[in-house]
Amino acid sequence: MLDQILYKLKLKKPDLPDRSELMKALPLRNQLVEWESDDKGEIALTIPQNHKAWLRIIARVFSLPDKRVIVLDDVGSYVWQLCDGKKSLSQISKQVSDKYNLTVKEAEMSLIEYLRTLGKRGIIGFAIPKSMEKSIKKRKK
Repeated sequence: MLDQILYKLKLKKPDLPDRSELMKALPLRNQLVEWESDDKGEIALTIPQNHKAWLRIIARVFSLPDKRVIVLDDVGSYVWQLCDGKKSLSQISKQVSDKYNLTVKEAEMSLIEYLRTLGKRGIIGFAIPKSMEKSIKKRKK
């Protein structure tokens, strides 16, 4: 309870898993985000805007759209299709490195940064395997 308050006040940082545990996480797409692929293989994401009350009024006055569209490039589209909740970050990283002729380290770094950006925007989330959850709890004790 105290830890949660300290996290919200940003007085304490949460215990983060180490790199090997992080690579076991399963990225999965937000089900509220609609997506479609064009003939080039690029994916367009349609993201619903969740406006706050005061912003809804401004959105109505200025006729702002209630959805935002983001078009992913070739690599982003490929990664998006792999984020199905069944493949871990390490598996996706391996497939990206094989397809785009990158070193595993380059693929991991790029993938983690890209998915972090999508995660901050609420476009994807991460499922944590039970084994990783147990190791995080052990470190807290």
